Amino acid sequence: MNNQRHNEFLMTQVAKKLKELRSVKKLTQAEVYRQTKIHIGRIESGNSNITMSSLSELCKFYQISFEDFFKEIRTK
Repeated sequence: MNNQRHNEFLMTQVAKKLKELRSVKKLTQAEVYRQTKIHIGRIESGNSNITMSSLSELCKFYQISFEDFFKEIRTK
C-alpha cells in the first residue's frame, strides 16, 4: 500500500523552482540526467513526488542550499 501524501500546490512550486534553476543554467533535461542520473521530466511537470535525496542532489548540482531553494516557495 502506498502511503505517500501529495500536496499538488507544493509539488507545483517545487517543479517551477527546479525548472527555473535548470533554465538559468541553460541545460536540457537530458543534460541534467547525464550529470545527475535523475530523471527530472516528471518532477518538473509536477506529476511526480521528489524524494529528499533527489532534491538534495539537485540542490548540490544547481549550487543552491535547501534554505535558498525553499525561500520563495509558499505552501497553502
